[in-house]
Amino acid sequence: MTITLSSMAKSRMALLLALLLAFNPLEASALHSLDKYVNSKHLATPGLLILNPLDGQVIAQNSPDTARVPASVLKLVSSAAALHFVGGERRYVTSIFTTESENTYLIKGSLDPWMSSNLTLAKRNGQKYLPSLITKANVENKRKITIYYATLFERDRYDLSLNLKRKGIKATFKRVTSAQAKELAKEEIASLTSLPLSEMIKFVNLNSDNTLANRLAMSAAREIGFERTSKGLTQTFKLALEEIGVNSQGLVAKDGSGLDKGNRLSTQTVVELLVRIRDNPQYQAIYEGLPVAGKSGTLKNRFIEDGPEAVGKVKAKTGWLRNTVTLAGYAKSADKEYVFAIMADGITPTLSGRNKARAAMDRLLEAIVMGNH
Repeated sequence: MTITLSSMAKSRMALLLALLLAFNPLEASALHSLDKYVNSKHLATPGLLILNPLDGQVIAQNSPDTARVPASVLKLVSSAAALHFVGGERRYVTSIFTTESENTYLIKGSLDPWMSSNLTLAKRNGQKYLPSLITKANVENKRKITIYYATLFERDRYDLSLNLKRKGIKATFKRVTSAQAKELAKEEIASLTSLPLSEMIKFVNLNSDNTLANRLAMSAAREIGFERTSKGLTQTFKLALEEIGVNSQGLVAKDGSGLDKGNRLSTQTVVELLVRIRDNPQYQAIYEGLPVAGKSGTLKNRFIEDGPEAVGKVKAKTGWLRNTVTLAGYAKSADKEYVFAIMADGITPTLSGRNKARAAMDRLLEAIVMGNH
């Protein structure tokens, strides 16, 4: 495997290299100083692309056009699609109503992607606490109630039922259509309004929340009338990327979280996306939510030992599966900010193998930060 400058025509590459050698031999030789990091056996010939977005200069690359298993780096695409089609200002409202029957209520939601029945999590993350609606409706704390519900995720309905059961309340849930909900609803008792979708985007990338990522991806597909299936998600992602101006060749989406090993994405697509969204206010939540090396989120414990000079200077989305470790984001070096994507999807499928791959990535990015390229 070798590192090349770019994908320009061979003649232009040769001319550029000749000029570099003639006028700046030290800089020319530095083009190959990353070889030992890129060729690390612990990365097992990864998909890799690192470039300077200001001039398009490729610092390092290996098969950037080849679709790889992205793991949770796919969340970057899910986030971009949600912001593109749904919008960062979108909020979700969930309300509870009285009905004609005593001790019988209707919950009408809007498929809030970030609802919770865990009070601790709700307070910590800013999620809306679904059981609070029941508390406000069931003021006499009746032990047997009936709850009709519409446009609510089944997982949220299930979590609500467990919450009520722990409180000694036996709730009978009955799912209804939106049309039926309209007929059943009498007087609104209370409602919950979510944080804007942009805050969900920040959270999903900082903490790599799989359930939220899937729901955000599905919300994008739903918004434009596509199926909430692998085919529909792939179409949604491809359309979003196309409209943003990113090549999506080879992309396959089995889910929105990156958990499915059948997902495919190239480092070229990821880097192009990161370049396009970096200074676009519509997608700023993605950048703001990225973990910081050695400081926050899923990178809080990274780089400290294996790339200390990069602590605080790398913002990136992490990802991993059994035999895959991925990382994509931005690395600051003096007055420059490089964009990168690394997908090592052929590593030894053990904890040790994954940790060695992470360490190899951290050392590579530390070299970028220090200007050793």
